[in-house]
Amino acid sequence: MTLHWLRSDTTDLCTQGAHLARWRDVLFLSSRSRFERGQAIRGGIPLIFPWFGDDPLKLGRGAHGFARRVEWRVIEREQRASGLRTRLELCDDDTTRALWPHRFRAELSLDAADELALALTVHNTDTTGFTFEAALHTYLAVSDVRRVTLRGLESTRYVDKLDSFREQPPSGVPLTLTGPADRVYLAAPASLELDDPLLGRTLVLEQRGARSTVVWNPFDLAAARMADLGDDWPKFLCVESANVAANSVSLSPGRSHTLSLRLSVH
Repeated sequence: MTLHWLRSDTTDLCTQGAHLARWRDVLFLSSRSRFERGQAIRGGIPLIFPWFGDDPLKLGRGAHGFARRVEWRVIEREQRASGLRTRLELCDDDTTRALWPHRFRAELSLDAADELALALTVHNTDTTGFTFEAALHTYLAVSDVRRVTLRGLESTRYVDKLDSFREQPPSGVPLTLTGPADRVYLAAPASLELDDPLLGRTLVLEQRGARSTVVWNPFDLAAARMADLGDDWPKFLCVESANVAANSVSLSPGRSHTLSLRLSVH
């Protein structure tokens, strides 16, 4: 089946997963991405919900939850000269409850103009509370991941998933990768900056409602095992606004939580 898209001059958003695949030249999209029903898209900003990483129950439910693989409903769309503004929603149904037995409504709001504003709101419509993980899995396009510098996490402890999930002390310095990284920082600074001297720009990420920040790039050996990535790995750095692991969100009935990101180019 064909995927459905909302498009403007600068923006491509797929209604499967409410997945923002393109915004200006700021988001990375793998040349090997599979645009197929039920398949995750490699790049852009996948929405991760209601669990992060491998299935925590080991029931074969797939990684990173189901939200990025299912169809969302467009509830508002406004095409403007400056860009695209839209809202989409995902509500529980028999399929989602078979994977995660809770009633919910998730809403993605997007305003893509000179700046990008993205917000994921989860409402608990059940009669009991639930706990969930969520992330805006942002793939930032870079000249070379080994030549960019991420600022803002210098004072933050992190869990190194590539070192047996050991907790590491703050580095004290801005981050430039020299090898693969899969880190869950145990805080989410209000602002992060990604300096890219080869492109002559700085990307500024302002995040709200996040208590974790995930930084990821697999580098060459792991990327070679990913059919939808391969040699494209130097062209991105994932900097994810998230609530995961010990920073998961617990919602009482009738309550909601919003995770948001504002992205700008300087």
